[in-house]
Amino acid sequence: MENKVLNENIAHVAKYNKELADEILRFNCEKSTLELVKLENGEFNIFSCNDFIHDINGAENEAKRVINSIKNKEEKNTVRLIYGLGLGYLVDEAANELKGKIVIYEPDLNIVKTVLSLAKIDGLFKDNVFLCCDKDTLSDYIYSLTDENTDISVTFLNYHKKFFLDDIKDVLYTAQKAQAQHHGNKETLYKKMPHAILNTFANFEKVLKTPNVLTLKDVYKGKTALCVSAGPSLTENIEIIKKNQDKFVIFALNPTIKLLDKHNIQPDFILYIETINNQAQFDYDIVKNSYLILEPYCYRGVYNLNSKAIFNYISENTFLNPWVLDCLKIQSNLQTVGTVSYMALISAFIMGFDEIILIGQDLAYKDGNCYAKGSHYENLKCVFNKELNKYVIEPDNYEEFEKAAMVSVSNNKNTKLNAKKYLEFLNNNIATIKAQDGSLLPTQTGYAIFVDIFKKTAKELKRLKPSLRLINSSFGGAQIDNFENIKLDELIEHLKPIEKKNLNIALPDLDKNHIKNRVIQMKDNLIKLKDYFVQFQETAKGLCDELNKKLEFSENILNLLRKQNDIFKKVQFLPKEKYFDVVIQSVENRIAFYYDENYLKTPDNCLNANTHALLYIGGMIKIIDASIKKLADCELVVLQ
Repeated sequence: MENKVLNENIAHVAKYNKELADEILRFNCEKSTLELVKLENGEFNIFSCNDFIHDINGAENEAKRVINSIKNKEEKNTVRLIYGLGLGYLVDEAANELKGKIVIYEPDLNIVKTVLSLAKIDGLFKDNVFLCCDKDTLSDYIYSLTDENTDISVTFLNYHKKFFLDDIKDVLYTAQKAQAQHHGNKETLYKKMPHAILNTFANFEKVLKTPNVLTLKDVYKGKTALCVSAGPSLTENIEIIKKNQDKFVIFALNPTIKLLDKHNIQPDFILYIETINNQAQFDYDIVKNSYLILEPYCYRGVYNLNSKAIFNYISENTFLNPWVLDCLKIQSNLQTVGTVSYMALISAFIMGFDEIILIGQDLAYKDGNCYAKGSHYENLKCVFNKELNKYVIEPDNYEEFEKAAMVSVSNNKNTKLNAKKYLEFLNNNIATIKAQDGSLLPTQTGYAIFVDIFKKTAKELKRLKPSLRLINSSFGGAQIDNFENIKLDELIEHLKPIEKKNLNIALPDLDKNHIKNRVIQMKDNLIKLKDYFVQFQETAKGLCDELNKKLEFSENILNLLRKQNDIFKKVQFLPKEKYFDVVIQSVENRIAFYYDENYLKTPDNCLNANTHALLYIGGMIKIIDASIKKLADCELVVLQ
């Protein structure tokens, strides 16, 4: 018999999650052990786990008490996680009393279908309320509903605290990891933006003449790919790879080049996304016999390396890539998530492989090793410091670590500074993660996020191609769900040699007039941005000069601060074209970093902020000048 109440509830859920709606409808409740009980006070309750889910003295009053205990009811930039659907009392009360977004997590489909079959739950029909039943969907919701400043709270009944406290903590951790992607994305985007701007324009002429990785669709259909990362398991399997390298197409990440070259392993593809100068990692013979897959914003020297050929991987959402795609008139749904290993996985999928194997993708510090023996950062170790009662990362040879951290072969001062900063970054971001054997391993916060990303990506790739086998042979590392855990030596038995292809290089068709118009517009935008920086530079320098004479807020200082404030406001009049907006956001973020709420509390704070801002502004002016010149050269040489 048709259940109109269930259908009404499900129809609303289907508006934002049709997959869940279908799953609820298919679910068979006939074997349910839930017991719906009508109490003496006339309210219904659910009996489960030998206890009632709601307070037997009054479920509605219980819900009011829980919601009344929340202090920031009017805060809009917040996500309220409600653990457990129950009979919907807590959901209704939250939807009526709280601002922000509300996400209900109920993993038991028995409860979901039973409750949705009984009565319309008004709270579920609010536009700011979302129901989910698995942590992957929860993670997706949190990422889409939050930014780096969103507050996340979790609310639950005493019943759930009694029986599911560990899972409640895991749900909150899942949500916090999903939100952390925003912070990581923003930090990566804004910190690397200056390098990315110059690299994009320096590489632009090459990018225009370089084929896209999308042109390689299905070139290796039915074959096996090996994606080689620099985790400790790579060293453990290096001899197996060497002896069987003809049985898979090898996708190598740039930190692995040194180790692969040492063992005479020839990668078919080398992938790179870094904006800073890591070109020293490519100084090995195997590079010239490899195809390179590069992002347009990667360090500019890499596009000039001697290799078999280069393919563009242009992620649609990163730095100035939307502008590049528009210039090339390319529609792309390629993404980047801040790790080149993701780029390798997606590139292999594009090329049609039936099996994709991960090796060195440990995403955890196994046996104290941060990276594979023989790879670029091989001497970094993660050890437990008993005095500090926590894991710390330290190099066993600091001089060798400094060499590995080098970003400029000509500036030893920067080398030492960057080595120190990188080590501080690693130690400030240590987390723990579940290993393949169920134990906990130390890792980086970013790696923990990547585990979730790979898990969700694998699920989506297998949805798109059900025959696809995704295998993780990085034994002893992090557990990545939706990948099979199989040792590499066990896989070798069924693999046959692959004929490596000399790929046809299909050069892109260029609409030179269209590109020229886009270049002219970009130059105009850069000129306006430079003018803004020059004005800012003038006031910042004036403030530094005055404050260095006398460290106090004099009348001259106050006049300069008023002038600086007027310049602050001019940022809103800078170009807001779709492809330039991310640059402006980066500028605003950086200025906000220097001129924070403490900026004018003391003259010393004011001097310190302007001193640091001058370095940033001076660097940006040089980058803008160089970028304008690169675009002008391209306009003269390529676009005539």
